[in-house]
Amino acid sequence: MERLRGVHTMKLELRTNPLRQVRAEEKVPGVIYGRKIAPKPIQVAYKDIMKMYRQFGTSMTFHVDLEGEEHQVYIKELQLNPIKRTDIVHFDLQKVTAEDTISADISIVLNGKDPVEARGLIVQLVSQTVLAEYSPGAGVTSFQVDVSELDEGDVLRVKDIKLPEGVKLVDDPEKMIVNVTVPAMEEEPADDDEEAIEGEDDEDVEVEAIKQKSEE
Repeated sequence: MERLRGVHTMKLELRTNPLRQVRAEEKVPGVIYGRKIAPKPIQVAYKDIMKMYRQFGTSMTFHVDLEGEEHQVYIKELQLNPIKRTDIVHFDLQKVTAEDTISADISIVLNGKDPVEARGLIVQLVSQTVLAEYSPGAGVTSFQVDVSELDEGDVLRVKDIKLPEGVKLVDDPEKMIVNVTVPAMEEEPADDDEEAIEGEDDEDVEVEAIKQKSEE
């Protein structure tokens, strides 16, 4: 659960043009809001918002510059193109201060699946995310969970996640996030079913023989 360190500042512009023109200029429209700032329509170069999203996701904070003022924000919401899911069409930035608490769904990433699956087992990720709370600057983009030592029937729960300093989990500690199972075996036909099939075949042969005799 490595944290990204350092100050990263993204330049924002107030949006005054229609959305079609903004997107034609390869920019993405958005809005910024939060404590001590009125909601304002903004825009930013597509490559810049993508860079911040890839680095900080929707849980970690970074800095933006708007009209010469610097704000600490995180991506509160993203709207993606319904056809091309890698395209951002709109974004919300929420400004935070040191006194705020951020609540966000943090993705779970499994490490060490290969040695477990090499033994013929299946590692199932039951919960994709868990809800966490933390102060601005203390978040993570994901929880890295090691499953390399798990065996058949083992489970991991929310309480098993190793947390960095300043991060608290909100979800039920007993909520299952991972379990290990064996592949389902294909059921073989029961003996009674085989006998029934054989009986049907014998009956068909007998009917065919009677039919041939009748024709003679």
